Formats: sequence, C-alpha cells, structure tokens
Amino acid sequence: MAPYGRRSLPSDVDGFRASARQNLSEEAWDFTSSEGRSGESEEHFADEDDEIEDANSEAPSQNLLASGDFQQALHPLRAMAERVGREVEEFAEKLDRHNASRKRDPVEKYNCAFKLVNSYQLFAEETVKRLQKQHEPKRQREIDKKWRHRVQDIQLTQQDVDFDDGISEESNEIDGYGDIALQTTVDDLKHWQEEAYTWRLLEIMLQTDYPEPGKTKQEAKKNRLDSLGAVNKYSSEELLWKRFLIEDELAQERQTILQWLKDTAESSGPDIEKVVEQLEVGAERGRGLWAHGWLHTKEATKAQKRLRAWPQTLDPESPGIATSHLNLDKTEGLVTQLDPDAATRQGKVLEKQDQYFERAIWLACWEMIRRGKSWHEVREWCTERVEGWRSVSMRGYVAAWDQCIDGRKQLALGEDVEESAFGGGQDKSLASEISGNRSRPLWRRMCFALARSGGLDDYERAVYGILGGDVQSVEKVCRTWDDYLFTHYNSLLLSQFDDYLQSNYPNRVNTALAQKFGVFDSVQFHGEPSAVGRHLVEKLKAHETTMADAKLPLKMIQGVLIAKQFGSFAYQQGLALSKHANTGTSSKIIPPIDNVTVEDTTTAFIAAQDHDALRVITHMLLIFQDLGLTIGHGTRQVAIENIIVAYIEFLRLAGKRELIPLYASRLSRERSILTLGRVLIDITNATERKEQIQLMKELDIDVVAALSMQLRLILEDKKTRDETEAGFTGVQILEDEPSVEQLGKQIKRNFMGKSVSDDEDLIIRSFEWYMLLDGHWTETFAVGAMLYKRFLRLGQLAAARALAKRVPFSSISLEKTAQLLGRRVDVGMSSENSDDEEDVNLGGSRMTRLRQQQYEKRQQRHASHMRTKAKREVLRRQARTYRELETLVLALDALDGWRGVADEQKSHKKDPQAAKIWRRELQRTFEYILAAVEPLLHGWLVHPMDDTEAAEVEKIRNSYLPEVVLAYHTVLHCAGHYLSRENLLRSMDLATVIAAEDSDLAPCFTAAGRMKELVDAMALTSKAILRANETGNSRINKRKKAGSGANLAIWKVDMRSST
Repeated sequence: MAPYGRRSLPSDVDGFRASARQNLSEEAWDFTSSEGRSGESEEHFADEDDEIEDANSEAPSQNLLASGDFQQALHPLRAMAERVGREVEEFAEKLDRHNASRKRDPVEKYNCAFKLVNSYQLFAEETVKRLQKQHEPKRQREIDKKWRHRVQDIQLTQQDVDFDDGISEESNEIDGYGDIALQTTVDDLKHWQEEAYTWRLLEIMLQTDYPEPGKTKQEAKKNRLDSLGAVNKYSSEELLWKRFLIEDELAQERQTILQWLKDTAESSGPDIEKVVEQLEVGAERGRGLWAHGWLHTKEATKAQKRLRAWPQTLDPESPGIATSHLNLDKTEGLVTQLDPDAATRQGKVLEKQDQYFERAIWLACWEMIRRGKSWHEVREWCTERVEGWRSVSMRGYVAAWDQCIDGRKQLALGEDVEESAFGGGQDKSLASEISGNRSRPLWRRMCFALARSGGLDDYERAVYGILGGDVQSVEKVCRTWDDYLFTHYNSLLLSQFDDYLQSNYPNRVNTALAQKFGVFDSVQFHGEPSAVGRHLVEKLKAHETTMADAKLPLKMIQGVLIAKQFGSFAYQQGLALSKHANTGTSSKIIPPIDNVTVEDTTTAFIAAQDHDALRVITHMLLIFQDLGLTIGHGTRQVAIENIIVAYIEFLRLAGKRELIPLYASRLSRERSILTLGRVLIDITNATERKEQIQLMKELDIDVVAALSMQLRLILEDKKTRDETEAGFTGVQILEDEPSVEQLGKQIKRNFMGKSVSDDEDLIIRSFEWYMLLDGHWTETFAVGAMLYKRFLRLGQLAAARALAKRVPFSSISLEKTAQLLGRRVDVGMSSENSDDEEDVNLGGSRMTRLRQQQYEKRQQRHASHMRTKAKREVLRRQARTYRELETLVLALDALDGWRGVADEQKSHKKDPQAAKIWRRELQRTFEYILAAVEPLLHGWLVHPMDDTEAAEVEKIRNSYLPEVVLAYHTVLHCAGHYLSRENLLRSMDLATVIAAEDSDLAPCFTAAGRMKELVDAMALTSKAILRANETGNSRINKRKKAGSGANLAIWKVDMRSST
C-alpha cells in the first residue's frame, strides 16, 4: 500500500472549522431537530452531482462519543484546529510506512516497530527545533525566572508564571509545509519537548523488555561478559561496575532510566552560564568576583582585626567577639575563620550575601550532577571560581582504573565511558592514567554521613546525598517529578551495587567498616524489586510537590512506561473513555461497560479532551501490539480498543477522514466493521467515497460488511427513536371530497411532501455508497429494494423520491456493468435493436478462405454477444424489484406535479397568451404522467424473489396500485376538460384494462375494498362524455379517434328524439 500522502492543509483546516461550527447533537446520529433550525434543514442535503463544494468542507454528522459534556470536550478541539493537521498526518504516514501488522517475519515486525518509535521521536524533535526558533527566548526567560526563585527558595506564584515580558503569548509561525500561518505558543514548545522525551523513554524501555527475535538475553550477556575478561583481586571497581550492569538486568534498566533522566534535565534546564550570571546578581558581587569566596564575611572579619589590631587569626573565644562580631542584622555571630568547615566547627553563620553565595554554588554543583556532567566538568567549573576544594571532595566517586592491571581503556570514537550515578563516570582524559578511588564503598558511607549530619545548606547535603545514595537529604531540594524519580533510582542502583559487591566480592568491602558506618539501604526500603517502579510512581502521584506533575498526561504515560503497566493503563483508559462517552446519554461508537470499576492508580485515565495525549497513547498501543502485547478478549478487548476508536472519532471531527481506514484496520474485525459503519456516513463526495473504499480494500477490510453495518445501525437508531414497525401507512393521493363536482375528487397538493428528514437522508446517503462498489450487483439492488419497500410502507414518499433521484437504477447499472459486462450498459434498456446484434449469415454455400475467417470471427462475436445478452437478462431479472419500485415512485412523483400545474388555469382565464402557455405546460405534464403510469398497469411487481418478498410486494400493490390508478383516472378526466375530450375515452379504456381477463389490477382493488370507488369514478367520466355530446361542442371531432380506435361519437345520445 502506498504511504499516506498529505492533503492540502488549507482545505483540511477549513473542513475542520466547518465541523467545529456545526451545532452537534448530544446523541449520535441525531441531528438538531428541524424545528430548532428555523427552516434550515435543506442545508444537510447535498446533491451528489454537485462537485463544486470540496469534500473536506463537509461537517461531521454528530458526536459519536455523545457524552453530556460534549461541547466542553469539543472546546480544546477547536483551539487546536490550526495545528492538528500536520501531526496526525505525519503519524499516520509513518504508521503506514512502518506497519508491522503487514509483516509476517518476526524480525521484520520487530524492526518495523522500533523504526516507528524512532520516527515518532525524530518528528517530535524536529518539531521542537522548529518551535524553538519562535519561542525559545520566551521559554528561557520563564526558566530563568523560575531559577531565580529556586535559588532564593521562594515559592513560585501564579503571578510569577504569567509575568509580562513584552512578548505576546501567541505568535504566528509559518509551518514547514508552507500554506498557512499556524498559531503556536511557548506551551506548544514545552509539550513537544516532553513528547520527544516520552518517545525516547518508550524506545529504551522496549529495548529492555523486548529482545530481538532469535536472540536470547543469556547469549548476549555471555558475549558481553567474555569481552570484559576475567576478574581478579586487583581488578578495578569500574570493571566490576560494568559486569554488574551486564549481569543484573534490573540494574541495567535502572541505569538506562537514570541516563534518560539526566538527558532530559540537560535539555530542559537553563544554561549553566546563565545560572552563574543570576547567582552573581543574587550574591551582590560584580561579574567575575566568584574567586573572592565569602566576600562579605571576609570584610567583616578584617574589620574586626583592624579594630583590635590583631595580626593573628581571630579567636572565637576572645573577649567581646561574641557581642561585636555579628552579622549585618545583629542577630547571629559570624565565623571568625574562613576555611570550609568553619561554620560547622564554630556553630556560627556567614553574612546573608555569603550564605546566598554558598547556597548558589552548591545549587550549581547539584544541577551539574543532576544533568549527568562528569567529574572533570565539575572540577573545571569549580576551579574557574577558585572553589576547587569542592570538586576534590566529590572526586572520591570516580572509580579506580590502573592500566597496568586493568589494561588501557578502549574508547571508540564518540563513545562515552561507562555511566555512573555521578554522571559521566570516568573521564576520557584519564583513560590512560592511574586514577580513581579504590575504596568507594567506604567513601560513599562518608558522603552519606555528611548528607545526614553535615553541611551548611540543603543543596550541599543533596550533592553528597546523591553521591552516597541517600534519599532523605536529596528530596529536600527536589522540585519536579523527574528530580524525585532520579533520586530514588540513583539510590536503588547504588544499593544494588553494594549488595552485588558484598555477595560476589566480599573482600572489596571491609565488613567492620561497613557495619560501623551505615548507609541507606534503598533496596530494602522499596521492597519487592519487580514492584518498585509501580509503587514509586504511585507515591509521586500522592506527594504534595509532585502531585501536579504526576497528573500531567505525558508524565502519566512516562510513569506507566517506567512502572511497566502499559497493558493495565490501556485497559483502565478504555474503561474511562467508555464512562465518559456514556455520561448523560449513550454513545453509538463506544459501548458502556458495566460492573467494572475505573481505578484511580497508576492507570488513572487521561482526559478524553486531551487529543495530543490520545494520539500518543494510540500509537504506543499499536507499537506494543506489534511487539506481542495481547489485549485479551471480551470486556478487556473492548475497553482497550476504545482507545483506537476514540482516536478515530477525533480524526472524524478533525476532518481527517482519509486516515480512518488505517486505524480501523488495527481493530478486531467486528469492532472495525462497527466503527467504520458509524464514521463513514459523514462523507458525501463521490470521489472521496471511492478513495475510502479503495483504502479499505488495500487494508483488507470487508467493505460490503462495513456498508451493511452502516445501514443497519442507522435503521436501528431511527427505530429506537421514533418508529413503530406495526402497520402499513401507505398513501392517500386523492382528496376526501370533490372540490368541483364536475371534476370529482382531485389529487392532493404536494401529497408526497417536500422535506426529507435527517434520518431519511442518512439512510439514502448510506445506500449511495453501494453504487460505488465494484460488482456486488445482487447485494446493491437487494438493499435498495429494501429501502424502497420501507419508505413506501411507512408513507415516506419524499424520501422515496429522493432515493429515486439520487440513486437511479440507470446510474447504478452504468457504474457496475463496466466490471460485470466489460462496458457501461443500462440493462433496463431493451437491446433488441442494439448495434450489438449482427447478421451472421453471409449468404451462399461456397466461401473463400478470407470469407471463412470473417465468418468465424463474426460467429465468435455473435456468441459473445449472446452471452452478454444472457448476462444482461440475468442482471435485469436480479434488479427487477428495485427497478419496478423505482417506477412506482417516479409515477407518484409525476402525479404529484399535476395539481400544481392544473390549478394555474384559474389565474390565466383572462389572459389568452398566458392560457396558451399554461395549456402547453399542462400537456407536457400530462404526457409525462402517461409515460410514468403506463408500466404499472400490467405485470408490475408480480415477480418476487421469494415468499418473504411476495408478502411484502402484495401489500404494496394492494395499497398503492388502487390509489395510483384512481389518481391516474382523475388526471385523464381533468385532461378531458382542460386539454381534449378525447382523453375521456382514455379514462374509459382504463376500465377495459382493469376488467381484462389477464389483468392484475382488479384483484388489488378487490383486496383493498376500493372497487366501488373505481366504479363511481368511471360513472363520472361516462356522465362527462354524455354532457360533452349534448353540448355539441365544435371541438369534438367525430372522425378523430382515441388511442384505442374509438371516438366520442359512439357516446352521442339524442335525448330529444327519444322523447
């Protein structure tokens, strides 16, 4: 199948706007009532032959989700109208290109799934780059302001978030596809950045959980361990760290998640240099004055020394120091010495500006570690600010490596050294040196002790807490969901490694020291390893700081991936969609699921209005299915498939109907047919319908089943609302009493009606699809005949007329015979005089060889023609019921037009010229009625296909034929007065037809109990003929005969001679 191409964006956007403007009903398939539309019902009925209006401007019929708060759900849909087109088309195109469901080889399916994930990630990243050109300055200003408050430990208020920076919240950007200016905001940039992170997380989690088919994890693990070589008592801890990550799959997974958290922090946080600039301002020192350390405390100490003329260091126990050497606020004593441990040792404080400096510089160190910077980068940053001691205190985390023992490190071009909880692990610059700490377990315990009981600031304790694997000290500085997750996974990984060393290499950990200096046991703290991710994500949902973040849609999805609960999440999301769709009223596309509770846990649902999240979830579900996720059967299958169906509904509302078959093909067969049966009704353009049918065929969707389901659902909806199946409504064409005694009962004005209801229009629109199917002759005419019989039974004559005009037999025949017979043919036309008939008799018994060849070719053509003729006869017979019911409707339509023309006679009496024009128009109408009614007078609808149809057509014949014949008699009778009195003889000829031995009309009159009406009507005509002869009107031409050869002269009676 060819990849989905992009449609013209302007027309798609226009179509979406049209759909958003439409007043949608809360009930599926239930339009707003005609009374409430002020006579605008005709707007919904478009002539299929009108190709002016583009198909994409067609508004969706109804909301299939049909929830009570649908207008509220539609609001964000309108807001995203300008940008929805591009992403949904891109995602569908990539899904079609990497559609693993069409692959049979497991390896190909596997590769397609991962290519699809990668393509979505790349698209999100490209979108981020495009939006950064427009919104990155504003985004950075928002981040910078948050950082200023973070440094000062000030809680950010709503007013701070919405600060006015002189830039409009919305700005116009020309989309890369170039036809229309799409409005985007900085929030769009944030969303796509988070979505890019989410697709990257999905990729790494899938790589962990789904190995390539044919390759076992054990085999890959063995090969990697062999490449590291054997372990001896001198092997470095870094080598053991590498083996630990290979041997322990859970540790490898946590390390991967940690690295993902570092990467996201690096790309979403502010530039470190900008942080430094802000810190310089907050510390009240000029640019570049970081090298002066505790500047304000130093000046205060020097002032005390000058005051006391002491050349030596100030002694905190000196007389008067406690009362004179105070901070600027005169509330606390200042340190008297300036070494890093002075404040802790003396129990004194720094000046307020220096406290800020201390907090700020440790915050910068924390941020670098949080982003995964290597120790070398931290050392360089600290050295530039003459704070190298800080990096030295952190160097203990670098694992030892001696090339004489461990060999020279092999670093491929562009390869990073093995990651650690610190960040970059060993530096490439140290790859050939003797470096690192050979007592890291003990050093980590020192870091843990410092984090719990030392340090001047929370950020200093957090730095050592991260290095020591603590949680408590680090959580105090965590501000986001990601920070908390990073803290716990870092602690878990270090605890796992400690357990690994004690279990496998006990000589690497001094037991006495390990018992003397404790460390936080994160593995024991979190409990069952397999449930850690789930419990941690649940905990963050309830945590006061992270509660808001955890409920953001993409964060929720990230949590589900980390917790490995996507299957449960999809199930709960499907249940939530079902509950939402059936709140207030019943949905026609997402069924209610009773007796099942929607859980408010990790799998808490995402709002149905969030169509971006719905897009992400839908495509993730398809990817998981490609990799082997089973969605089960019964209720679980229905619930999970609700996600795809909800996305299909979104595409319908967004005007992206050409994408719907692709997603419908990923549903189960029954759900696919049901969904397509609901959503295809919006399409009224013939070209677009053909495209949809072609797409369904390419995707192996049963087109006929989908169309049958569509019609069945529409009929069931109407029956549920207002239809009673009992009885036969029929039709009344004639008025109850004659308006003019001489003319008898007249035909009612507009007895067929003019308006077609919304339900009736939907039924006809559904049948229009059948005309575009290749072949399926029998099915098409069977459905069409069923609709005719339904309309006639219920007396919905305006709908029957609309069906006859929009889907005439001749059009269906011409469309379908191209495939069935090899050329377009109206099989309803007689072929007796067709050019296909050829004379195969060339004459003479003696023929030349050339004549013989010509004769044989003609025989072949004749045989082919006869076969075609036989096929045409079969097709004509199969379509007979439809064609004859159409004939009845056309006859009714012809009769319906008579009264309007006839009544104009009164207004033209005084204008001879107008009267002449009126007579010509009445003559044309009369001739049209003659041609339309004539086929009904003999052999009409007397060849049913089966016994069931025989009972149906008998009711139609008994109900409609007497009424039509009586109305036809009225037309003949009136024509005898208005046009020519010879038409009165046609009326009498009608009586002869009915009374004939082979007539099938008389039984209908008898069954309907209307024979007396027929006799009365004929008597009226007889009187009219007699009166016509009495007047001796000169217009009577004795020599002029009626169609049967009779003339009015035989009715002439001389009443005077008889008396």
